[in-house]
Amino acid sequence: MYKIDARGRVCPLPLFYTKKKIDELKTGEELEVLIDDATAKNMIPQWSREHGHEIVKIEELGSDLRVIIRKH
Repeated sequence: MYKIDARGRVCPLPLFYTKKKIDELKTGEELEVLIDDATAKNMIPQWSREHGHEIVKIEELGSDLRVIIRKH
């Protein structure tokens, strides 16, 4: 599984990093994204669904959010 730690970054940077990495992955591969920006917490899952990717898991870790995305 690939991982992006975008904590400390504000949108649109976490979304940009997520999109860039997803574009590099093969279908079926998973990406773990760690974020703490309030806007990114909504935008990344929404963007993933809109582009046909599967949200495998969303987990709150204190003030952080861990999102696992499977590329489709």
